[in-house]
Amino acid sequence: MKYKKSKNMLDEMQDNQLLKIEEFGFWLVFWVLFAAILLQALMGTTLKELAGEIAALLAASVYVAFSTLKNGLWTRKYTPTLKMSVLASAIPSFILGVINAIRAFVILKKPIAFGATIQIVAMCVGVYVLCFALLEVFRLIYKKRREKLDDIEDEKDR
Repeated sequence: MKYKKSKNMLDEMQDNQLLKIEEFGFWLVFWVLFAAILLQALMGTTLKELAGEIAALLAASVYVAFSTLKNGLWTRKYTPTLKMSVLASAIPSFILGVINAIRAFVILKKPIAFGATIQIVAMCVGVYVLCFALLEVFRLIYKKRREKLDDIEDEKDR
């Protein structure tokens, strides 16, 4: 059985408008899901109970990351640089540190001890290193893919 592609009933302007609506809808759901995970984590929800939300967020993140890399895209406003990787890696590290500190010392009312503080700092450093390494790998993949796509475009122009 052959797949029939349905006819697009929208003109170019309507199609572009629909793409913008879909993009906004995706990012709205993405950030609301992210906020829901953070709030539930602060309330003491276990990782087992958060598995569904985390799986959905991870699936969306992986899809967007690999789709953009495959097409040689990064963002509209930034280009991937070492400096950007350094700065961007600090964001999730800081957020995780603050959430864990609030959860441990405010919600669970654990005493502020050297061991607990070191554990939170170590987790923050680990997240920073992991995010930095991931961003650098993505940056290298992006550059190679962009070069390949640019070479193809140059050959078409000749």
